[in-house]
Amino acid sequence: MAEMDKNLDSEVPREATIANDNVLLDIAKNDKDFRVRLDAVERISNMDILADIAKNATDSKIVSKAIEKISDDSILIDIVKNGKGAFRNEAAQRISDESVLIDIAKNDEDFLVRATSAQKISDESVLIDIAKNDENSYVRRAVTQKINDESLLIDIAMNDEDKSVRRAATQKISDESVLADIAINEERLTKVICEKCGCENMTVKYHKAPTRGYGACAWPIIDYICNDCGNIVSKPF
Repeated sequence: MAEMDKNLDSEVPREATIANDNVLLDIAKNDKDFRVRLDAVERISNMDILADIAKNATDSKIVSKAIEKISDDSILIDIVKNGKGAFRNEAAQRISDESVLIDIAKNDEDFLVRATSAQKISDESVLIDIAKNDENSYVRRAVTQKINDESLLIDIAMNDEDKSVRRAATQKISDESVLADIAINEERLTKVICEKCGCENMTVKYHKAPTRGYGACAWPIIDYICNDCGNIVSKPF
């Protein structure tokens, strides 16, 4: 153990040799102390050796640390295609090639990997296509948060089947007349009854709620105003 610590404490130059990285690889794989293994991975610079650790290490934190240090898109792509579980998503977060990200965002079977890739895409036409066509609401919501085309945002806010996606689109719309139309449309989708008199004859008003408390996230609010008794039922949108 002392000898391994000595190896770690010795200075490793920026242009680390493969021989040194192989020593660190052995420590990263075999040392009994997790912190020593993690420090060894942190010091490795060779992409192929980091790829070896990312693909073959059994400790999840060691694998994550290796992926965090990989900058070679070809290795990251291989992990996305052939890796397991959350590591595929971590690798997708590191990819920089937009054409690859587009392919993953449109075609990967895992919705989390698709969403992660989509959030790194800058081409709005691609984001719009995903927002219209992805079957998973989590992915559609993620790309909606990146879209700036107001006409599309209005369409999503009015027509997406998932409320969380409609809400994400609504939060990016500033035109009050449009927001009023969205509120009326939401009333059709959400049956609200006056809590005071039981009437269903309600007028709706959309507004953005003030932030409440430190670090609070203020959701938009819809006020349902009873046309019979004047009672107001407020619900988060």
